[in-house]
Amino acid sequence: MIIECIPDGLIQSNVYIVAKDGEGVVIDCGCPPEKILETANGKNIKLKHVILTHGHFDHIYYIDQLRNMIDIRVHIHELDAPCLSDPFLNGLAQFPVQGSFTFRPADNLLRDGDVIECSGLFFKIIHTPGHTRGGICILVDNALFTGDTLFNSSIGRTDFPGGSMDELIRSIKGKLYILPDDTNVYPGHGITTTIGYEKKYNPFCRAVDN
Repeated sequence: MIIECIPDGLIQSNVYIVAKDGEGVVIDCGCPPEKILETANGKNIKLKHVILTHGHFDHIYYIDQLRNMIDIRVHIHELDAPCLSDPFLNGLAQFPVQGSFTFRPADNLLRDGDVIECSGLFFKIIHTPGHTRGGICILVDNALFTGDTLFNSSIGRTDFPGGSMDELIRSIKGKLYILPDDTNVYPGHGITTTIGYEKKYNPFCRAVDN
């Protein structure tokens, strides 16, 4: 399995390409499609799917541009699907950016426990509400892509529409901290970490509160 990180998205969001045997999945789409395709083409990867961890603009902004350039299937959790057509929910109404504030509907709406297969890799969808109502994490082998749910030594904001601190903590402790400690965490912003490290040291969400 190949994991490529493109850390050049809006508000320093990370875009990931996860691939095997020449086919790959894009996780989030916050950077220009030219950068995504340059990275994929450099590794001879044909992109088949985009999985959006949630519907905020810094993770979805370039999705239609990418779809205009290649044939690719877009997935988002059903509870965040309205973000694609609502600038208030996706955050663009509050940001001074140019371009479209709405996006075409996703090709597939996800639910907790869904699995997307690509070239022998199985991307398991874990619904982790709290940052948004339809936020998800994506588990593939020993890699967990957490979007804005869990960061290195931090957690996602909960002051946006649909956010809830109580829900976010429940999502992290109840669905992520049950994974093996050596699970590698690839967040939507910042550097990688592990589940074991966050359980022990995350100041916002330790496995056992002191």
